Amino acid sequence: MSAVKDKISLRRKLLLKEAERITQKLAGLGVQKVILFGSLGKGRVHSGSDLDLLVVWDTELRFMDRLDVIYRTVSPAVALDLLVYTPEEFAELVRTRPFIRQIVNEGKILYEARARSGS
Repeated sequence: MSAVKDKISLRRKLLLKEAERITQKLAGLGVQKVILFGSLGKGRVHSGSDLDLLVVWDTELRFMDRLDVIYRTVSPAVALDLLVYTPEEFAELVRTRPFIRQIVNEGKILYEARARSGS
């Protein structure tokens, strides 16, 4: 294996390990869904690849405040691009934004909260 392929393989392993760690932290925060997209989600990792995550979180926080809370909670060890939407925003964006539909269709669901059963 060439040095470049070795480097990319190591980058892929690092990103996958970090995605798993971040997803566990997000689940603990109470998010509803985490979708991996971008180069790692497509299996096309390169030396400059980062983590791209779409998060659905039922919260009253404003968009920028959501990002702040999540970045502080997960303390990413790699470059992390986040899209964080409420369930309502997410449903609307899936309906109206081709980019979000592409993420849903091509991304990999890393976490999805179980529906709560009625009491």
